[in-house]
Amino acid sequence: MKRILWSALLVMFLFSAAACFAAQEIPNLVGTWTAKAEGGVMVKGEKPGAKTHYTEPFGTLSAEITIEKQQGRVLHGTFKSPRATEKFIAIIGRDNKKMYYADEDGFLDGTIIDKNTLEVVYRHVTAKDAVVAVGVWTRKK
Repeated sequence: MKRILWSALLVMFLFSAAACFAAQEIPNLVGTWTAKAEGGVMVKGEKPGAKTHYTEPFGTLSAEITIEKQQGRVLHGTFKSPRATEKFIAIIGRDNKKMYYADEDGFLDGTIIDKNTLEVVYRHVTAKDAVVAVGVWTRKK
C-alpha cells in the first residue's frame, strides 16, 4: 500500500514539474507602440549626431515604435521621434520576458511586463555623442 501511495505521489510530482517547465508561447509584439522616456545626451563635438533623438543633457522623449515583422523570436521595425527615424532588429529572449534590440547606432534592453507594456533601457556611443535613456513602451490599442 505504501509503495502505491509513494508511486502515485511521484507521478503527481512529475506531472506538476512538467507543467512548470512547459514551453510558453512566444509573445507577439507586432504593432504600433508609444514610448515615453527620460534620458539625455553627452555631446562630444558641436552637436549631436543626425540619428540622435536627444539634443539636451537632460530631457524627455516621446516616440512611436512600429514592429512591422516578427518571425519566431526575431523582430524588425522602426523607431520614430520628432528628430529622427531609425530601423531596428530585436530578439525576444528564451525566457519570453526579455527583449534585446539594436538600431542604427545603439542598443536597447527591454523587459516584457505584459502583452501591452515593455520597460526599456537604451544606450549608444558614437563619434559625436553618447546617450542613455529609460522608459516605457505602451502598445496602441
